[in-house]
Amino acid sequence: MFGRFFAIVAVLASLFTFAGTAQAAPTADRGTALLLTVQYSEVEGNAFKATVLTCEQGDRHPLGARACATLAATGADLQAMGPDGRACTFIYAPVEVTMFGFWRGEPVSQVQTYPNSCVMQAHTGAVFDF
Repeated sequence: MFGRFFAIVAVLASLFTFAGTAQAAPTADRGTALLLTVQYSEVEGNAFKATVLTCEQGDRHPLGARACATLAATGADLQAMGPDGRACTFIYAPVEVTMFGFWRGEPVSQVQTYPNSCVMQAHTGAVFDF
């Protein structure tokens, strides 16, 4: 539990460092640095995953290019992400996703809960597939 907390604090600190750097250099591109988290329910093992998406070369997100394309198509709005048409079960095992940081220089802070991981994947595509 404490290890997870310290990992999140470390990632958030790096995001704030990035934000300060972008503000200090007015000629820099309006960058992207998003902390993405997924919290599965007890039904799915109560797992917690997190990564940082920067939409740059060497991104740690395994599907970074596709995730960035999905975010670009929806303006980084979780509510605007529609389902891809796949069939999902009606098993209720809630999954909460968060997206916090900066998308193209604009602050982002969103939380969305989906009824299960299949529905989450159908709506968000590669964004939370890590």
